[in-house]
Amino acid sequence: MNKKIRACKTELDLLLAENPLETDWGGEAEKLLVKIKFFQHERIVHLIVTMTMSLLTVITICALFVSGETAIPVILLFTLFLTLTAAYLIHYYKLENGVQELYGYYSQLREKSKNS
Repeated sequence: MNKKIRACKTELDLLLAENPLETDWGGEAEKLLVKIKFFQHERIVHLIVTMTMSLLTVITICALFVSGETAIPVILLFTLFLTLTAAYLIHYYKLENGVQELYGYYSQLREKSKNS
């Protein structure tokens, strides 16, 4: 998903840098808005997954404290959940920031459509 966002930003950078006269800026803005909507759905899915993994991590910590003894399977499960939570947080962070940057591009395209 991050590759798609980067490709979209590169394409928009080229379009805005070249600034061709025949460009339909309103149409480009609408195409970007459709892409943003797809990315927003992806954000929701990843938010749900990230929150689920975080909750499972907290539950395993509680299980460690409740068990009172060192349970190797619970420690392994905690390590797995913690690693997955960290990976999902990093991915979600990149996804969120990428979509926020696309909002900026959308604003630039809307401004150009108003000015042309």
